[in-house]
Parts: sequence; structure tokens; C-alpha cells
Amino acid sequence: MTSIRTFKWIYAGLWTLRICFALLGTGYIHPDEHLQNGEVISGDLMPYHTIRTWEWSAALPVRSIVPAFATTGIPVWFAKFFSKKHLTQGVHPMSLFRLERSAFLVISGLIDYSLMSLVPTPSARRLGLLLLASSHVTNTFQVRPFSNSIEAVLVALSLLFLRKINSVKTLDKSYFLHLLAITFVTGIFSRPTFLIFGAPIAYQVALGTFTYARTATGWLRLAVPPLLTAAGACAAFLVADTLYFRGTLDDLVVTPFNFLMYNFSSQNLAEHGLHPHWLHVLVNLPMLFGPWVIWLVVRALVDSATLFNKKNDQSFEVDVLHPTIIQMIILSLTVLSVQPHQEPRFLVPLLLPIIVLIANTGQLTHVGKAFWVSCSIFNFVLAVLFGILHQGGVVPSLFYLHSVVADSSIVMRTNIIYWKTYIPPLHLLGVSERDVSTGLISFIDLAGASQGDFAASLSAGDYDRTFVVTPVAMQSMLPPAIMNCMELNQSIFPHLDLDHMSESMATGVLDNLRLGVYTLSRNCCLDY
Repeated sequence: MTSIRTFKWIYAGLWTLRICFALLGTGYIHPDEHLQNGEVISGDLMPYHTIRTWEWSAALPVRSIVPAFATTGIPVWFAKFFSKKHLTQGVHPMSLFRLERSAFLVISGLIDYSLMSLVPTPSARRLGLLLLASSHVTNTFQVRPFSNSIEAVLVALSLLFLRKINSVKTLDKSYFLHLLAITFVTGIFSRPTFLIFGAPIAYQVALGTFTYARTATGWLRLAVPPLLTAAGACAAFLVADTLYFRGTLDDLVVTPFNFLMYNFSSQNLAEHGLHPHWLHVLVNLPMLFGPWVIWLVVRALVDSATLFNKKNDQSFEVDVLHPTIIQMIILSLTVLSVQPHQEPRFLVPLLLPIIVLIANTGQLTHVGKAFWVSCSIFNFVLAVLFGILHQGGVVPSLFYLHSVVADSSIVMRTNIIYWKTYIPPLHLLGVSERDVSTGLISFIDLAGASQGDFAASLSAGDYDRTFVVTPVAMQSMLPPAIMNCMELNQSIFPHLDLDHMSESMATGVLDNLRLGVYTLSRNCCLDY
């Protein structure tokens, strides 16, 4: 059992670690962490050239602008407002990066706050907080601007409001119903999959309020005002999105509906990758939360009947949380596993419900040191992998290139090529839309193109200078005629390229962990 003093020191240390991962960890988990939020916001608020993916197309937008603006847009707007140079140069890309991470770092604290309210037993609460704060999901996904991170916070708040609503002492405080209504609407417009996680909560709220009201008339009197609040919130989202994408209210934009229609098409999902239906349960769930935690969840499910039939000091709201969380886990895993496109981050909202379940059922108080040591090692390794190593050189390379191309004293036609990396978020390059449109700066993302396509891109166009950004291992595998034309300007460590491990294993461990920024010699013959 952890003493209160020891708990405070460990928890403070874990929060320090979370801050470091948020502000200093340049690991790049998935392009959506930039393309679904910061890239679009910076393109709207800054004079920077950015990429707008298909999700933000005016023809069929599937993302609401409101969650993105509410999370990163507001701090970026204030930074722009208070910047002395915001009229011409905007905010420095490194400041943008840290503003985005800081916003989600603060938001992640709402999950900690929710857990403190959802686990009434002090000892179990402390252990739950330690498990939450040490999770690699908390230190990586939750401090990055993923829509899944927003969804996870809203699921946590919804469980918190459920507890408040079903508490005998606070049942008369109907404003929790209004808060839950607004949270539900926000969740649906952030990610329509929130419906899957929120359905058991909605069921329990309806059941609890009907039991309290005792009559249909009384229930309607209690339920209609929050439903009107939900309708008002929904109308606000619809107006904001329609004005943003259309500029007028004549053609209504309903992004959750567009999202569902897109994802119901197997042809659309095939473009993003198809996975076996068992992937979530057998691979993604243990990878996110650890096999030891999943074992505790299974034990909690098996022991739930006996544990919660006992007369003990557990409050009514814990009894409500227990079936709700079980329903949430089963329903979300079932529905999300039906979809053939399955990514680990889709299950991120289950982190808090799972910890609350095993904490309130007493599972955490019966584990030994082996559990905590193995969990700590597991989470630290994955936090370093995803938070620091994985594609970790892409963002620093953009900062470096910004320092080079943003020098107004040097006017040179510049071509920038990225090869064998994740798509670079161009708002962190910080070049103006005007420079790109006039041809002063050109940008090419070759992704995983072949050597032939890469060689062809080097000789395309007439530029004063060309920068090539690629893993050092990839550069060393090029034909000598090309490799000798590339001069290393900057070597960025660490950068782990898991997508091309089989191609680069022969070059050695160090080259596999470095990203190179090269200058292409203009005097070379690039016949290939």
C-alpha cells in the first residue's frame, strides 16, 4: 500500500514526465495528430502554407472546425494577437508546436480530475491515479492534438456527470444534465464514434432520472430542458460548420453525418487499410493498456456479480458506474471490431473507464510489486517509442529548415523534398502562402516512393537550392551517382523509421536512428 506522501512524490514525478513528453517529445505517432487539428487551424489563422486533407474539403467535410478551434485555435489566436510580428510573419513554428501540446496537456488533466471523483476509496483512488499517470497512452496520445484525445476527455467528463446526476445529494442539481447534454453534442461533433462510448451513459441517465421522477410526466419535466440544451448546442455546431465551410447558411453542413457516410463505405476504408476483425481485441487493446491491466479487467468482469452484491461502503454512484463501464467496454469493442479499419487510437477513450473499473472493484489493491514494475517498464518503453523515437526527426527537421528558408536577407528559389518519412506538417515549416504561390519555395512529399521516382524529382525544376530530408539509412542505399551529390547539412537524432526497417537494417543501428537534411549539389549529373 502506497503512503500518501510517497504517492504525492510519485504522482508529481509522473506529471513532470508528462510535461516533458508533451513539450519536448517530437515523436510522430500518426499524421492525423497534425492534419486533424494544428495544420488546419494554422492555415486559417496564420499566413502559412499548409495542407488541407480530404477530411476538410468543402464538398464533403467530415470534421467539425469547432473542437479544433476550441483546443488549439484559441491559444494560437491569442499568441498571434500578442505577437509583435503577427501581421507579417505569424507565430514561430516551435511556439505553435508547444502551444498545441500545452493545450492538450492541460486538457489531459481533466481525465485525472474525473478519476479522482469516480473512485471514492482513497487508497484505490491513489493507485488508479498512478496507473493513469504512468500510462504511455496518457504521455503520448493524450498530449497530442488527436480527435481521439478530445473524445477520451469527453468520455471521462460524461462518466463524471453520470455520477453527479445519480448521486442522491446532487440529483436536484439539474445543471449536470445540461452539462452532460452539451458534452454529448460536443463528443458527437468531435468524433461520431463517441456515440458508441456514450450510449451506455445515456441509457443509465435515462433510467436513473425516470426512477427518480417515478412518472412519465415527471421524467419529461426533468428530461426536456437538457434535450433542448442539446438541440441548442447542436444548432450552434451546425451554424459554425456551415458558415466555415460554405460562408452562408443556405447549404447546411452536418459533419457527423458525412463522417458516418464516408466510413460506411468499404471502398473508402480500403484506402486507409483493412484489418482483421480481431485486431482490436487481441492486439490493439493489450498494446494500449498492457496485458496485465487487461487481465485485471477480465477478472473484474468475472468477479463483478459477487463484488457488487456485497453490502459495503461503496456508494450508489459506483454501482451505477460499474454496469455502465462494462456495457461501454463490450459495446465499443464489438462495434469498432466490426469495422475493417482498426487503429489503436480508436480505443484510447477506454483508458479511464478501464482504470475506474479495476480500481472500484478492488483489483488494484491486490496486485504486487511485480505488477507495478512490469507495467512501469512496459509503459515507459512504449512512451519513449511513440513519444520520442517514432518518426521523431520530422518535426525538428521542419524547425531547422524554417531557420534556413525564413532568412529574409537571402532570396533563393528553394525546393524541399521529403522522402521515406511521414507527411510533414507544413505549418511547422512556417513558410508563407505567398512564397509558395509565387514559386519561391516548392515542397514535395514523396512519402514511400521508389528510388526511381526520387531520382526523377531531384532533376525536376530549376531551383537555386534543393533540400532533401530522408533517413540516413535511405540515403546510404542510393546509387553512388546520387549519394555523392547530397551533402549532409544536419543530422537529427533520434528518428526511428519502423515502416522501412527491412530496407535499412543493413546500414547499422545508428543510421537507422538518424534523419538527414541534405543539400543537393547543383553541379552533379543525376542521370539514373
